[in-house]
Amino acid sequence: MPVSPSPNTTHPDLADLWEVAVALPLAHTLTYRLPATLAAAGAQVGSLVRVPVGRRQVTGYLLGPACEPPPGTLRDIREVLDPIPRFGPELTPLFRWVADYYQYPLGEALSFIIPGGGPAAQPRRELWAFPVVQPEGDQPLKRLGPKSRDLLAYLLEAGPTPVKDLQPRFPACRDSLRRLAARGLIGLEDRTRFRTHEADASFALTENLTLVPDQEQALTAIVAGIDGGKFAPSLLHGVTASGKTEVYLSAAAHALAQGRQVLVLAPEIALTHPVAQAFRRRFGPRVALLHSGLSEAFRVDQWRRIMVGEVDIVVGARSAVFAPLPRLGLVVVDEEHDPSYKQEGGLLYQARDVALYRGKLAGAAVVLVSATPQVTSCFSAREGKYRYLQLHRRVTPQTLPEIQLVDLRTQRGDKSLKVISQPLKGALEEVLRRGEQALLFLNRRGYSRAVFCLFCGQVFQCRHCSVALTQHLDQDRLVCHYCGYTQATPEQCPNCQSSAIKRYGVGTEKVESEVKRLFPTARVARLDRDTAPNSGRALKVLQAFAAGDLDFLVGTQMIAKGHHFPQVTLVGVIAADLSLFFPEYHAGERTFQLLSQVAGRAGRGAAKGAVLIQTYQPEHYVFQSVQSQDYDRFFQQELETRRQLGYPPFTRLALVRLSGPLEAPVAREARRLAAALENLRTGD
Repeated sequence: MPVSPSPNTTHPDLADLWEVAVALPLAHTLTYRLPATLAAAGAQVGSLVRVPVGRRQVTGYLLGPACEPPPGTLRDIREVLDPIPRFGPELTPLFRWVADYYQYPLGEALSFIIPGGGPAAQPRRELWAFPVVQPEGDQPLKRLGPKSRDLLAYLLEAGPTPVKDLQPRFPACRDSLRRLAARGLIGLEDRTRFRTHEADASFALTENLTLVPDQEQALTAIVAGIDGGKFAPSLLHGVTASGKTEVYLSAAAHALAQGRQVLVLAPEIALTHPVAQAFRRRFGPRVALLHSGLSEAFRVDQWRRIMVGEVDIVVGARSAVFAPLPRLGLVVVDEEHDPSYKQEGGLLYQARDVALYRGKLAGAAVVLVSATPQVTSCFSAREGKYRYLQLHRRVTPQTLPEIQLVDLRTQRGDKSLKVISQPLKGALEEVLRRGEQALLFLNRRGYSRAVFCLFCGQVFQCRHCSVALTQHLDQDRLVCHYCGYTQATPEQCPNCQSSAIKRYGVGTEKVESEVKRLFPTARVARLDRDTAPNSGRALKVLQAFAAGDLDFLVGTQMIAKGHHFPQVTLVGVIAADLSLFFPEYHAGERTFQLLSQVAGRAGRGAAKGAVLIQTYQPEHYVFQSVQSQDYDRFFQQELETRRQLGYPPFTRLALVRLSGPLEAPVAREARRLAAALENLRTGD
């Protein structure tokens, strides 16, 4: 039953009534009276407010004037919590659609989407000095002391400057500033100061690169979409190192020249930083960075910078799709195929799909970018729903790397090699000898993916998720990769008390250990969520590798995409079969994408690249397509398989997830739901 605010005063004219989405699990919004004092103070759409609900005080967002007065009496909005609104009226339809499509209460969705949903720290203020007039002749300057003359000369050259930045150069400058202001030579102003990324002003600007014909054709199509002012979706499909980034950088320049704004999404936090750096090098400090790895205070300030118009380019992970850009002209979804665009906790949403809908609302060009696009995206493009833009070859002189499949069924002779085959070991030795670099990819972190008892077969499982725990040797713990539960590595089986504990499978930690054993002089690092739990740690590892401070980098999919390492001449895939037989209809697609992406990291510099893929199924069409680097071959075979089995894009699938503290009642309700859905299907 709907919850209404408790009575407080008889309702006024409709002009004073505002719709508020509160941070509660309600299926509807609430209506409140906006006091004249708050209206005069600047309360508007997107303002974060405090309102009464029952006996509680909760936060919410102003969505706009109410369409009609509700029955009964109303209560007042109590307080506006931030002088800067968090979004404008152009975003309200998007938020309503997200809440409806993904079946989530609107107020709670906004609390999930927008940083600083509670009472946030007020924006910081600081004093700025700026020149007002250029003195004519020397007479005005002669009446000034030497300190004031030097200070004025500096401001005339530097322009508006924070006073705190003047003090190291001009100690005790405040008296001089007041004297200059009294003479009308400078102005002093209290301005809002936002936290910014330390790299915002650290790059020299670069010029646009000369595009090759394929890039020019793609850019022309995207620019036409921007200029048309109508929703214009495109799929930019290009092989690795084909210059896709340069195409959308040039498209961004055109959008900015038209007075419009740009939103760029990357699937992984680690990838947002190099993308943001590319945009800063081209456009300077007009770039905001948004992702969940930043502190809450930093994210709020980035959000505020966008709202006040200080920046017109936003780069971020999936949550950045909601950034408050009122003049949006271009949306780029880089690595559009990546499953990381799907939010799995709280508000469940697919950022790629939200980006498309947002582009539709804004009349913007939306560009989906990938070397290995989703089968469904490619199908839509070839059916004419998106513009299909292709980049067929690398823009650099280097050719695509040579890919070799290593049949692990024939590599059982040397017992000293545990996870590295003899061909891969030999290739790594050559890399070290030539002073080059190599990536070793395995999409599973940890040391062993399962631990069990040899006597009774007991598998050590998570007590919450009932999945096998993964051993992490450096922590001496067993870890659940679903919920984070951990326990000490057992010395004996709790079921039969045997000490015959066996480790099964391999993870990145074990690969790192094996590489260090085989190559004790090599400089080896590992990059996964265990070694780099935040974006700062990941960035340091990637920078060290790019600088040549490491020989080998072992990692999960964090190393597989978007990186440009010119010294990498070898990519080794340790266990390509891991993802191929995962119980999902798109397991083959995910495997093809991962292997093609990581293979594309090789040979991007002066030397030719090589890729070695270790597998027990070298004859499988996925591996054959990767080896021949033939997306069309993979696409056609995968599409036919899905046509026969009735999978997307020929049907639509929905996931209904049931959860609860006890297994038996959840299982019972799942069976009831399955029966009800079956009855709907058959019409019984």
